Amino acid sequence: MALSAKDQYGRFQREIVPHLDAAYNFARFLSRDPDAAHDIVQETFLRAYRSFDGYQGGDARAWIFSIVRNCFHNWLLEGRRKARLEVDVHRRNDPTDFSVDEVASEDDTPETALLRISEAGKVRSVLNKLPRSLREVLVLRELEGLSYRQIADTSSLPIGTVMSRLARARTQFESLWRQEAELWEGQK
Repeated sequence: MALSAKDQYGRFQREIVPHLDAAYNFARFLSRDPDAAHDIVQETFLRAYRSFDGYQGGDARAWIFSIVRNCFHNWLLEGRRKARLEVDVHRRNDPTDFSVDEVASEDDTPETALLRISEAGKVRSVLNKLPRSLREVLVLRELEGLSYRQIADTSSLPIGTVMSRLARARTQFESLWRQEAELWEGQK
């Protein structure tokens, strides 16, 4: 039995819309551009809504991440067609660079807030140095908490490839983190 448009909209609101922030975070990590991430997520949710009548349930978060990933790849292809260069927008002193990690909580002292912002920036900086394929699986696993199976489904990869990429990503992240830590220590 087909659902009415109102029921379909309600189901979409309950099952898919709660993953909007996670979709944006994933798009931002993939694109490294907050404006592009907004465009990617907008396209993602349009596509998701248009094809929602065919959605059979299951893991809504993995489903929406798959669409984010496809929209990101379309954004990349479009960018290549227009001969744009990918630019790291996470430059220091970029007034438009804002993250939820930068919002202070009531428990924060000024020192705690500064440390949290600093650490988040360091993690983002190191993540941005990873190759895209490794950054993608690391973000999905460590920041978004997806299982290996969900990552495999999202990225259309065999689970063994996900596990090996994740192992390489963790190793490279650790190595880059140590290199950056030495630089940060030298700046003190």
